[in-house]
Order: sequence, then C-alpha cells, then structure tokens
Amino acid sequence: MTTVLVVDDRATNREVAREVLSEGGYDVVEASDGRQALELARSLHPDVVLTDMLMPGIDGFQFAQEMRAIPETSDIPLIFYTANYSQDEVRPLAETLGVARVVEKAATPDELLDAIAATLRDFHATGPRLHAPQTAQHIDVLNAKLLEKTDALDESEARFAAMADASPVGIIITDPAGHATYVNPGAREITGWPGDRLLGQGWLTCLGTGLRTLVTGDSDPATAGEQRRDCHLAHPDGRYRRLTVLGRPILGGDGTVTGSVITVDDVTAVIEAEERRRIDELDRAGEARRQATARFDSLARLAGGVAHDFNNLLNIILSFTDFIDESLDDATGAVLTQDCSDAMRHDVDRIRHAGRRAAEFTHQLLTFGGKEVIKPVLVDLNAIVREIVDLVPTPVAGTVTVTVDLATDLQAVKGDVAQLRQALSNLVINAVEAMATGGTLEIATTNVAGTERLVHLRVTDNGTGMSPATLDQAMEPFFTTKPKGTGPGLGLATSYGIVRQSGGRLVLESEPGRGTTAHLYLPAPRLAASPPAPAAGAPGTTDRTVLVAEDEAGLREVIFRILRKDGFHVLMAADGQEAAALAQQYDGPIHAVLSDVVMPVMNGRELAVALSSLRPDVPILFMSGYAEPLMNEQGLIETDAVVLNKPFTRDELLAALRQTLTAVAS
Repeated sequence: MTTVLVVDDRATNREVAREVLSEGGYDVVEASDGRQALELARSLHPDVVLTDMLMPGIDGFQFAQEMRAIPETSDIPLIFYTANYSQDEVRPLAETLGVARVVEKAATPDELLDAIAATLRDFHATGPRLHAPQTAQHIDVLNAKLLEKTDALDESEARFAAMADASPVGIIITDPAGHATYVNPGAREITGWPGDRLLGQGWLTCLGTGLRTLVTGDSDPATAGEQRRDCHLAHPDGRYRRLTVLGRPILGGDGTVTGSVITVDDVTAVIEAEERRRIDELDRAGEARRQATARFDSLARLAGGVAHDFNNLLNIILSFTDFIDESLDDATGAVLTQDCSDAMRHDVDRIRHAGRRAAEFTHQLLTFGGKEVIKPVLVDLNAIVREIVDLVPTPVAGTVTVTVDLATDLQAVKGDVAQLRQALSNLVINAVEAMATGGTLEIATTNVAGTERLVHLRVTDNGTGMSPATLDQAMEPFFTTKPKGTGPGLGLATSYGIVRQSGGRLVLESEPGRGTTAHLYLPAPRLAASPPAPAAGAPGTTDRTVLVAEDEAGLREVIFRILRKDGFHVLMAADGQEAAALAQQYDGPIHAVLSDVVMPVMNGRELAVALSSLRPDVPILFMSGYAEPLMNEQGLIETDAVVLNKPFTRDELLAALRQTLTAVAS
C-alpha cells in the first residue's frame, strides 16, 4: 500500500488529511512538526510527503531543504499543503526545492487525491527532481508572508479591541491556571472593580472562588465545553446585582486547553423585570380573587337575608301543620269521619313535607353564605371519607372504580361533622355524575408541609371536565349545567360555604375532556376535643317564666302556643327593645329568655348585652334562621349560648329550652 507522510502542527488539519487519504486507499503516517517528520522520513521512507508550510520550529521550506540534503530522503516526492500561501506566491520557490506540487487546504478531497496520484505518476516516470536551494528567495517569500500575517493580526487585534471595548458584556481571558491576562471595560463596569484588581486571581475574588470550575485548563479537551454559573454581586455603588457568568475553553493548535474566555453578563434588569411581571400577575390574580370574594359575599348576604325571612315563614307553616294534626287527634267521631280525618292528615303531611324541603333549601343558602350555625369539634377526615366511599352511587351506563389513598398520620381538623360530611358528599356526587359512562374516582388525604398546619383532601374524576367559563361560575349558587328541574345548583355552593366557614379553601381544577379535581384544604389546629353537651334536664314546670323576643307575629303565636301548652308562663315582645323593657318592668322572676337573633330596633346580641346588667343570671336561648350578628369573621358563634336553628319543631324547641334551664340549675 502507498504510504503518505502528513506533516502539520495542527491536529485537526492532520485529521482531515488522514480521512481523505484513507478513503483514497493510502496508508497515512502523521508528524506534528518538521523534526519529527525528518526522523519518520528517514526511517520509514514514505512514498510521498504532504507538508504544511507555516509550522513552529522549522517551516515547510526548511523541511524541504533538509529532506533534499539527506541522502536517505532526497528522492522522496514532496507536496506543499498550505492555507496561507497562494499558488503564485510559492510555486517558483517550490520548484527550486524540488517540490512536486502546491495544494491549497481549501481544495476538495478529489483535488487532493488527484495531486497525490499525479505526483506519484510523475515520480515513477521521471524520477526525483533535485535543485539547488534558494535561501534568499525563501527569505523574501517568508518575510512577505510574515508582513502580511502581521498586518492581518494587527487588524484582527484592532477589531477585537474595538468589539471588546464596546461590548456591554464583561470579557475576561485567562491562562490555563485561571489567571486573568485581559479584562475589558465591560467587566470593570459590571463589577465596579478597576482592571488591575481583576487581573490574576482578582476576578475570582470579586465574583466568587466557586467560579474556579469555569476555568477548564485541567479538564479533558475532549469534554471541555461551555459552562454557566449564576452569581450575586454587591456592587460598590450599593446596588445588589445578579450576574450570569459563562466560561469557554480556548483550544490550541494541538487541541490542548491553553486558557479560557470568561463572559460576565449583568442580568439584574432582566430578572427585576421578570419579578415585576410576576408580582403584577400575582396582583391581578389577587384582584380577581378579591372580586370573586366580593361577588360571593354579596350573594351570601342575599342568601342570608332571604333565608332569614323564609325560615320564619316556614316555621309558621310547619308549626301550624302540627297544630292541625293535634286538632285532628282531639276531634271526635261526631265531628269528623275517619275518611275525612285521613284525607286531611294526608294533605297536612304534604304541606309538612314541602315545608321541610324548603327548610333544607334555606339551610343550603345559609351554608353557602357561611352563616349556618355550626358546632365545630375535632374531626377525623379519613373517617368521613370512609363513610362516603361506602355510599358512592353508580352511574346508570357504567361503573365507577373508586381508589382511596388516606394518610395514616392525618391530622385532625376542626369543623362540624355533619357539614363536612355534606361537603364531601356533594363533591363525590358531582364527580360521579361527570362520569355518566363510568370512570375512576380518586380520593386522597395528606398533611400539607409548611408554616400553616393544613390537611389536603383531593377528589379527582376523569369525567367530562369543565370549560374555563363554567369553572369560573361552578361554585355560585343556582348555577348548574344539568337540565332544568334536575337540581337547584347548590351542591358546590354548599361545599364552598362549609369549607369557607371551617376556615379552609376549596379549589377546582378542570379541563374539558380531562376531568376535574377538587382540592379541599382545612386547618388542623392544636385543640382539644370539645366537651360533650350537657344532658337534657327535667321538663319545665308551670312556675317557669320565659321571655320571648321575636319580630315575626305568626312565629310569636307559634312559640306562645307551644310553651303555654307545656306549662310555661310566657312574656311576649316584638323586638329586643320591647323585651328589655319587659325584663326591667316585670316584678317576678324570669327563668330564661328565648330571643330571635335578627330583629329591628335591637337585635338578639344587643338584647343579651342589655340583659347582662338588668338580669345577669338569666340564661338566653337564641333562635335563628340567620345568626350573622352572633358570628365572628370565621362564621363561628362567639357566645357560649345555645342557638336553636329555624325552622324548629315543638320537640326541638322544648328540648333546647330545657337544656338551657338545666345548665343554669347545675
């Protein structure tokens, strides 16, 4: 096989030549300088030598002269392979040195292979061409090229200096050990340090010794590449600056790392702008939440106002149905036939059933508004989840697979057990209804790490999902996507109110076709369990006097009839102010006060304050369909008094009143 000796001080150039010649069927031997090439030429006697012209040590001209001066190598064909000389510049001198051809490195692979083949063909046809060395001509050509290179280098340095001086980015050039040998004005401006202090190891002192790894002098050249670090800098002008520092290795002709280029970019303005944008987004999101909260608050006030008056009317309707029922029991067969009595009872039952449904509806309104009277205790949320899972309904057209992942160390939350059960039940029912053809329902609980003790309950379905517009209204009362007549649209609104009154948050995530996830967050306070309620005492006797304050006339009549029939002496007042006057004027003892919460002139809370000085030992039983005046910002009753929810039955009223009297007696 024909052997070609390739001589070049740059490894990349040798590699290119080797690839081309190997593909052409030649055996390639490499040398990185003229001295090494002479030794190889003497020992191996290659068929042809392909040599660079500008090399350290001895250049191509000197190499050719010495090859021709050594008997063992004088007959070896030579080709100049150059990127710096043109054909016209070097051909006359090449011919005097017995160089067969001059090939530019910009030549194509085929041109290089053709030159090798032609040189070998000519050599075999005519033999070596030996000429006398022309030292003076060699020097003239070399000087001319050196002057040209010097001018080009000066021009390149001038361009680099102009670019580096104008660059807003800091530029630091180091040696292999990481010592800075050049620092541009941008680096001085960014750091606030003078250039002489940044030279040597000064740039590391300024920017942080942790950046030493950017200097890749000791790393493997094969893997050396750009590295990035972010750092902070306390600028001498008092500003706190954020910098991005990039390190890139400088590779020498032989591929070794000879130093590094470090660029320093002040990204403070960019980061501050991004932070301002993020703050603006948070502000906009906060404003949207405030607007949503204001909307919910206005709806809650409307719901509470409607529920208050509606509950009074329902109490009257339900109580008078009970009175009718009692009258039918008292009627004799001479007055009413059995058939007539049964028909009337049926009608009364229908009225009572409708009234109770309406009462449930008003309680949902109050729950949405966070104004329902609740009895918070420490609750095991996992236990409620287990109860609800056992009752998950199955859609008509498919099967729902339920997966449960409950934290074994879940913290207790404080809330009303019945309400939390209702909230979770509503979420589960909505999830199942969204998977009409079946799907997977996932319920999980976990403790939330952070400064605030929270419990997270997640309900996820893979049902139809909601559009952004639907999601925005999903928790508003009376909003529903179901067909008309299938539901009032209070399920999510009720859950929202329950969670909110418990001091938590309800967050919905949903996309059309990708299902819905409800995130329920509840606080987990470090509180002891609430004490059990006192047992009911003995029934009241005829010597007990009760002062009743109620602004609804029909309800006053209901209460009067119930209490009088049970043996109480009753004092009636149409508002708090009238009740206070009666308490002051009445000479006998008053054993209890039964007061509505929301009344004109003076409400129940104000009446309690007035009675605390007039009759400090008299207990107060509040009754309410809307207890807002008794609640704090979290919707919890601030007093220790018992609150009786409207609408109430006869038994519920008497039980609550006896409990109040018994508590005082004990």
